[in-house]
Amino acid sequence: MTNEEMQKTMEFIVEQQAQFAVNIQRLQEEQLLDIPRVSRLEDSFQLLVQLAETTDIRLDTLESNMVKLESNMIKLQANMAVLAETQAHSDARLSALIDIVREGRNGKS
Repeated sequence: MTNEEMQKTMEFIVEQQAQFAVNIQRLQEEQLLDIPRVSRLEDSFQLLVQLAETTDIRLDTLESNMVKLESNMIKLQANMAVLAETQAHSDARLSALIDIVREGRNGKS
C-alpha cells in the first residue's frame, strides 16, 4: 500500500468516525426528546395497570354478589312455592267457611 493509498484510507476512516460521531450526537439529542414521551407512556401504563386491578376486584365482587343473588333467588322461589301452597290451603279453608256460613243462613231463613 502506497503512502497516498494509506492517506486516503486514513481520511476515509476519519470521515467515517466523524459521521458516526454526528449520528451518535443526533441520536442522543433525539433520545433526550423522547424522555418526556416515554415518561408519559410509563404513567399511562401504570394507570392502565391500576384500572385493570380495580376492574378485576370489581368483577370479583360482582361475581360474589351474583352467587349470593342466585342463592337468594332459589330461596325466594322456594318461599314463594310454600306461600302459594299455603294460600291455596287458606283459600280452600275460606271457601269451606263461606259454605258453612251460607248453609247456616239458608237454614235460618
